[in-house]
Amino acid sequence: MRGLSLQNLAAGYNHTLVFTDLSLAVKPKETLVIMGPSGSGKSTLLLTILGIILPQRGKIFLNEKEITSLPIEERHIGYLPQDYGLFPHLTVIDNISYGLRIRGLPSEAPARKMLSLVQLEGYEKHKIQELSGGQRQRVGLARAIAIAPDLLLLDEPLSNIDQVTKAEVAMQMKELFKKLDIPIMVITHNHEDAFFLAQHLAMMIEGKIEQTGTIQDVVKHPKTTFIKKLLMPFAQTL
Repeated sequence: MRGLSLQNLAAGYNHTLVFTDLSLAVKPKETLVIMGPSGSGKSTLLLTILGIILPQRGKIFLNEKEITSLPIEERHIGYLPQDYGLFPHLTVIDNISYGLRIRGLPSEAPARKMLSLVQLEGYEKHKIQELSGGQRQRVGLARAIAIAPDLLLLDEPLSNIDQVTKAEVAMQMKELFKKLDIPIMVITHNHEDAFFLAQHLAMMIEGKIEQTGTIQDVVKHPKTTFIKKLLMPFAQTL
């Protein structure tokens, strides 16, 4: 199938596996949020898909092409790390165009298009330290999608945004997702972030995907006692 397909993945660090036999799929235009407590393996899974960690077993397919052993630069994945990974010595426009330039691709026009897409026109020459947390996040997003990736991965994308502007930033992000024709995977431990961004939710507990489904399905019909306790405070809001 087109999109992302994980088949029986096992990965970890040295000889310690964080997860085993993990299978999951994300369709094009779908936003899947993987939610779970800290230490459940979410970040390890993201890094395995990205290619920073190579799985010990299993396969990864992106648009029906196996990418399990491909180097990072050949996977064509956009990635927004938790700290946004921006270069403080570069301007906004140079940060956005960075991925294009290192690939030897035209960068000026695509970077300016991304600048408009994330509503940061006029900030081209600003330094990163001159931006708010929400603006930095949008620069990171613009850089991640400037390369026209086949998949977008986001690690706790709203965790560094202050509460005053978080709702606005989250809404802008969700609207941006609707314009992308690719699978999107977000990891978070935050209930509010997960419920707002997700089209589908995957609960990851101690290295296992315990349940997947819509927000309503998972909250109203939890498969385990732990998930029920974790989501119980939010069941009445749906």
